[in-house]
Amino acid sequence: MKALYIFSIVSLFTLGSILVGCKKDTTNSSTDLTSEKLADKIWYLNFKQQGSVTNTYLSSSTYYIKFLSNKTTEDSDGLVGTYSINESGGQLQINVNAKTTNNNTITYTHKIETIGDKKLVLSYTPTGQTNKITLYYTSK
Repeated sequence: MKALYIFSIVSLFTLGSILVGCKKDTTNSSTDLTSEKLADKIWYLNFKQQGSVTNTYLSSSTYYIKFLSNKTTEDSDGLVGTYSINESGGQLQINVNAKTTNNNTITYTHKIETIGDKKLVLSYTPTGQTNKITLYYTSK
Protein backbone atom coordinates (compact mmCIF):
# COMPACT_ATOMS: atom_id res chain seq x y z
CA MET A 1 0.00 0.00 0.00
CA LYS A 2 2.87 2.35 0.86
CA ALA A 3 4.52 1.56 -2.50
CA LEU A 4 1.30 2.50 -4.33
CA TYR A 5 1.15 5.77 -2.41
CA ILE A 6 4.77 6.64 -3.28
CA PHE A 7 4.20 5.64 -6.90
CA SER A 8 1.14 7.94 -7.08
CA ILE A 9 3.06 10.90 -5.67
CA VAL A 10 6.00 10.35 -8.02
CA SER A 11 3.59 10.04 -10.94
CA LEU A 12 1.85 13.29 -10.03
CA PHE A 13 5.16 15.15 -9.74
CA THR A 14 6.33 13.74 -13.05
CA LEU A 15 3.10 14.66 -14.81
CA GLY A 16 3.13 18.11 -13.22
CA SER A 17 6.69 18.81 -14.32
CA ILE A 18 5.91 17.66 -17.85
CA LEU A 19 2.88 19.94 -18.08
CA VAL A 20 4.71 22.92 -16.63
CA GLY A 21 8.01 22.25 -18.40
CA CYS A 22 6.64 21.70 -21.90
CA LYS A 23 5.68 24.83 -23.72
CA LYS A 24 5.18 25.01 -27.45
CA ASP A 25 7.12 27.83 -29.05
CA THR A 26 4.72 29.55 -31.47
CA THR A 27 6.82 32.68 -32.01
CA ASN A 28 7.87 31.77 -35.54
CA SER A 29 4.91 29.57 -36.47
CA SER A 30 2.53 32.46 -37.21
CA THR A 31 5.13 34.33 -39.27
CA ASP A 32 6.11 31.13 -41.09
CA LEU A 33 2.49 30.31 -41.91
CA THR A 34 1.90 33.88 -43.08
CA SER A 35 4.99 33.69 -45.30
CA GLU A 36 3.71 30.48 -46.88
CA LYS A 37 0.29 32.00 -47.63
CA LEU A 38 1.79 35.24 -48.94
CA ALA A 39 4.66 33.99 -51.09
CA ASP A 40 4.83 33.28 -54.80
CA LYS A 41 1.50 34.90 -55.67
CA ILE A 42 0.44 38.05 -57.44
CA TRP A 43 -1.87 40.05 -55.16
CA TYR A 44 -4.28 42.36 -57.01
CA LEU A 45 -5.76 45.38 -55.25
CA ASN A 46 -9.59 45.20 -55.28
CA PHE A 47 -10.59 47.89 -52.79
CA LYS A 48 -8.99 50.73 -50.89
CA GLN A 49 -10.89 52.11 -47.92
CA GLN A 50 -10.09 55.23 -45.91
CA GLY A 51 -12.70 56.27 -43.39
CA SER A 52 -16.06 56.16 -45.14
CA VAL A 53 -14.57 56.44 -48.64
CA THR A 54 -14.08 53.21 -50.63
CA ASN A 55 -12.33 53.08 -54.00
CA THR A 56 -13.02 50.05 -56.16
CA TYR A 57 -10.47 48.54 -58.54
CA LEU A 58 -12.30 45.32 -59.45
CA SER A 59 -12.78 46.00 -63.15
CA SER A 60 -9.11 46.64 -63.83
CA SER A 61 -5.79 45.32 -62.63
CA THR A 62 -4.45 48.76 -61.75
CA TYR A 63 -2.15 47.71 -58.94
CA TYR A 64 -0.53 44.44 -57.96
CA ILE A 65 2.28 43.33 -55.69
CA LYS A 66 4.32 40.13 -55.65
CA PHE A 67 5.85 38.68 -52.51
CA LEU A 68 8.25 35.91 -53.52
CA SER A 69 9.47 33.03 -51.35
CA ASN A 70 13.06 34.34 -51.52
CA LYS A 71 11.82 37.41 -49.53
CA THR A 72 11.92 39.77 -52.51
CA THR A 73 9.02 41.89 -53.69
CA GLU A 74 8.02 43.88 -56.73
CA ASP A 75 4.91 45.81 -57.65
CA SER A 76 3.21 47.40 -60.64
CA ASP A 77 4.59 50.85 -59.67
CA GLY A 78 8.13 49.59 -60.30
CA LEU A 79 9.18 49.16 -56.68
CA VAL A 80 11.66 46.31 -56.24
CA GLY A 81 13.14 45.20 -52.94
CA THR A 82 12.92 42.89 -49.98
CA TYR A 83 10.32 42.20 -47.33
CA SER A 84 10.08 40.59 -43.94
CA ILE A 85 7.20 39.51 -41.76
CA ASN A 86 7.33 40.05 -38.02
CA GLU A 87 5.04 40.26 -35.05
CA SER A 88 4.83 43.41 -32.97
CA GLY A 89 2.43 43.73 -30.07
CA GLY A 90 0.54 40.64 -31.17
CA GLN A 91 0.02 42.08 -34.67
CA LEU A 92 1.63 40.60 -37.80
CA GLN A 93 3.29 43.12 -40.08
CA ILE A 94 4.93 43.26 -43.48
CA ASN A 95 8.04 45.43 -43.63
CA VAL A 96 9.15 46.44 -47.12
CA ASN A 97 12.47 48.00 -48.11
CA ALA A 98 12.42 48.83 -51.82
CA LYS A 99 13.82 51.09 -54.52
CA THR A 100 11.91 53.06 -57.12
CA THR A 101 12.78 53.04 -60.82
CA ASN A 102 14.80 56.22 -60.08
CA ASN A 103 16.77 54.34 -57.39
CA ASN A 104 15.12 56.16 -54.46
CA THR A 105 14.68 54.12 -51.29
CA ILE A 106 11.19 53.53 -49.91
CA THR A 107 10.41 51.71 -46.68
CA TYR A 108 6.99 51.01 -45.27
CA THR A 109 5.17 48.78 -42.83
CA HIS A 110 1.64 47.46 -43.24
CA LYS A 111 -0.35 45.57 -40.62
CA ILE A 112 -1.73 42.23 -41.76
CA GLU A 113 -5.40 42.32 -40.86
CA THR A 114 -6.34 39.06 -42.61
CA ILE A 115 -4.53 36.55 -44.78
CA GLY A 116 -5.82 33.45 -46.51
CA ASP A 117 -4.94 31.45 -49.58
CA LYS A 118 -6.56 33.98 -51.93
CA LYS A 119 -7.41 36.99 -49.73
CA LEU A 120 -5.14 39.54 -48.11
CA VAL A 121 -6.15 42.60 -46.10
CA LEU A 122 -3.46 45.11 -45.12
CA SER A 123 -3.75 48.42 -43.30
CA TYR A 124 -1.68 51.43 -42.34
CA THR A 125 -2.20 54.95 -41.05
CA PRO A 126 -0.33 57.61 -43.03
CA THR A 127 1.89 59.95 -41.03
CA GLY A 128 -0.07 62.95 -39.77
CA GLN A 129 -3.47 61.37 -40.43
CA THR A 130 -5.97 59.67 -38.16
CA ASN A 131 -7.95 57.53 -40.63
CA LYS A 132 -6.29 54.25 -41.42
CA ILE A 133 -6.19 53.00 -44.98
CA THR A 134 -7.26 49.41 -45.53
CA LEU A 135 -6.21 47.57 -48.70
CA TYR A 136 -8.14 44.50 -49.89
CA TYR A 137 -6.30 42.12 -52.24
CA THR A 138 -7.03 38.83 -53.94
CA SER A 139 -4.72 36.43 -55.74
CA LYS A 140 -5.67 34.48 -58.82
